[in-house]
Amino acid sequence: MKEVAEKHWAGADWGDTSHALCVVDSAGGIVCRIEVPHTAEGLQELVSKLKGFNPVGGIAIETKRSVLVQKFLEAGIVVYPINPKVSKAWRDGWTAASPKTDPGDALVLADGLRHYHERLHPLCQDDALTRELAMLCADESRLIEERTALVNRLKATLKEYHPAALGWFSDWTTPTSWDFVLTFSKPQDLADASAKRLTGFLKTHGIGISPLWKERIESRKKVSEWPSDTATIEAKSFLAVTTAKQLRTLQASLKEYRKRIEQLFEDHPDSDIFSSLPGAGPKLAPRLLSGFGSQRDRFDSAKALQQLSGVTPVTEKSGKHEFIKFRRACQKDFRKTMHQFASKSTEQCAWANAFYDAARAKGQSHNLALRNLASKWIKIIFRMWLDKKTYDDHIYLASLIRTNNPLVCNIPTLKGCE
Repeated sequence: MKEVAEKHWAGADWGDTSHALCVVDSAGGIVCRIEVPHTAEGLQELVSKLKGFNPVGGIAIETKRSVLVQKFLEAGIVVYPINPKVSKAWRDGWTAASPKTDPGDALVLADGLRHYHERLHPLCQDDALTRELAMLCADESRLIEERTALVNRLKATLKEYHPAALGWFSDWTTPTSWDFVLTFSKPQDLADASAKRLTGFLKTHGIGISPLWKERIESRKKVSEWPSDTATIEAKSFLAVTTAKQLRTLQASLKEYRKRIEQLFEDHPDSDIFSSLPGAGPKLAPRLLSGFGSQRDRFDSAKALQQLSGVTPVTEKSGKHEFIKFRRACQKDFRKTMHQFASKSTEQCAWANAFYDAARAKGQSHNLALRNLASKWIKIIFRMWLDKKTYDDHIYLASLIRTNNPLVCNIPTLKGCE
């Protein structure tokens, strides 16, 4: 009882220029409130002040990644990352007005941690290799989304002033299509280009002159049939060229990201586990590993991972009414990865394809069927991950046969199903 009475709880509100710290005792009394600048000296002062209140049960903060969090972890302080929605609920519980200030938010976090620390989970960091791999995978996904946005902008721009160019390529995510815009940025550039020059451009980019390409080359003069406006052509061609250059630069960076990710993944001790999954491939396998991490005591069941990835719905009950809703509070990157993996697995895994077909036959939408398949996969991967074993399709198929699972009759490779 004496240890509990002496324990202190802290909350930190972090910002771009300063950080506020509040420490409360076990009874909720404020024992310290300070604000420090966002400098190396300020961070050290914050940690030194906090460590003076020994023992400290932990500190609550609305982030998982920042130099402040890293400083606390290095000092051996237990960090509790708090969802901003949760801290807002704590603040609203104090007063109807719930004014928001940095020192006030630090107090709310400290007192909330004092009350609810037994229900919260402290931050458990993966090893450096896994954390770097996870951050690279997340950043790569963001950059791919940026590339998609740039491609869409390029196509929209061409549609405004150079629509004939759009018909030359079906896939505008390729560097060849961007080089085409850089070389023939204006309609007149394409119309004036000789057949020899266009043929040379295609051969330089590894494209054989098929009948389709011959037809495109021969029809190049038709670009003049489109309505044209000099001002629009001059302005929009400049935007198209700029966008094409951005895409080339971004693509070069994505290649470096992919090289680094593959190198780290190859060095990771769990790489064989995720590489063995059917449909994972070189891109999804590292992302799956990032979602699971390396801390095997972080999750007590596969259900926790299903909820974290958002593949299972949320059930709400009120009186006699029950509502099943799409789970939005989850790790969005993890959900996207599981969704993509579930889709790819149907192409290479017989039982996964049968599961998806059965779900669709029941009237489930494409996305719901994939989420349910992803939920099934998480159970399997969770056991593989805990036991550090690679995937063996025969083991799972044998399990389906042993339990007389209805899926058996829908898998062509299994015989003896009456």
